[in-house]
Amino acid sequence: MLMEDFRLAVNSAIRAGLNAKVTSRNALAKLAYKDFRKEHPNMYAQHLVSSFEVAGSVLKNLRRRWGKGPTHRIPYVRRLMMKAENQAYKLDRENGVIDLPIRAGCHVKLRLVLSDYHRIYLNDRTLSLGSLTLLPDRVIIAFRKSLPESYIPETALSLDTNERSLDGVLLSEDECLPVQAAYPDVPIIQARHHDQRRSLQKKKAHDRRTSRRLCRREGKRERHRIEYRMHQVANAVLGFAEEHKSTIVLEDLSWMTARKRGKSLNRRLNSWPRRKLHDFIEYKAAWKGVPVIKVDPYNSSRRCPICRRLNHSRMGADFECECGWCADRHVNAGINLLQTAFPEGMAGGLRFSPGAFQHDVVMTLYDPEMGARLEPNGTSRSVVQS
Repeated sequence: MLMEDFRLAVNSAIRAGLNAKVTSRNALAKLAYKDFRKEHPNMYAQHLVSSFEVAGSVLKNLRRRWGKGPTHRIPYVRRLMMKAENQAYKLDRENGVIDLPIRAGCHVKLRLVLSDYHRIYLNDRTLSLGSLTLLPDRVIIAFRKSLPESYIPETALSLDTNERSLDGVLLSEDECLPVQAAYPDVPIIQARHHDQRRSLQKKKAHDRRTSRRLCRREGKRERHRIEYRMHQVANAVLGFAEEHKSTIVLEDLSWMTARKRGKSLNRRLNSWPRRKLHDFIEYKAAWKGVPVIKVDPYNSSRRCPICRRLNHSRMGADFECECGWCADRHVNAGINLLQTAFPEGMAGGLRFSPGAFQHDVVMTLYDPEMGARLEPNGTSRSVVQS
């Protein structure tokens, strides 16, 4: 009943905002709060203000769509839901019980089913409570944390983002090592789910509704599997950076789009989760206080770090230059990114020579066979090892 009233209040606020041409929570509250208190006398006042916030978000998204083209359908919330700010509920962190007020003198208590993963955040007292989102099948609690100050880096970790791995170099006072975090099963999973969706579209060509439903389910499975692996890679990189007190150098790929190279290749490059991986690394780095530098990767795979000459051919696993420089092309790109981030040849007071990276053994940051979970449906061939 509470979620139904909240959904009704949100949809009423959306229509009121469209009529008055306002999209912010404060403007909606000033416009319709008194009328809504009369229409919804049994709703807790703080929940009513939260409904204005949800309605404002929907209206702002609608305004963005208007900028791309005409939209005539009035949006409304279909799914039962409710949102409450941290002042509108209480959480017993020890027992996992939520005390949620409905109206004056009437409260409902929700007991959460907690796992060890949930206990990690509930027992962390540095995390303060954020908003609470109540859905028919789950409860979502947001936590807030003040960003810690970044430590003073003692080493530098430069990473070149590739379709199947993160490759780069680690620079410290004692060693200069090539590093790698591989995720070779990600493009395999994407290709298999793509073929599965295409097969479903052919089988259900006579029923478009069923076809869309099955393809959405297949896409959800693919997204969860890819995100799981991206989280594993990001955690491995951040753990390595924390252990060595490193500053992480990443490519700025915000400008990158697939060129017209063919339908199959464009689809593969557009589905490459490079930005998702960078987003995971960046927000986890901010959470842990690890410094991150993003640099322009232009020609980083084709430039010689010794003579700065451009090699216009990318064929082969090694980069070879007329000056005699030869190295793995991914390591070569990592060195160029390091030189771009620290053009004076220094990284946090550490001077580096490109030749030091030429003959060392690659240090593995993430091994998919050790970190991936078993998937008995055959989507991935990775095996869990104890």
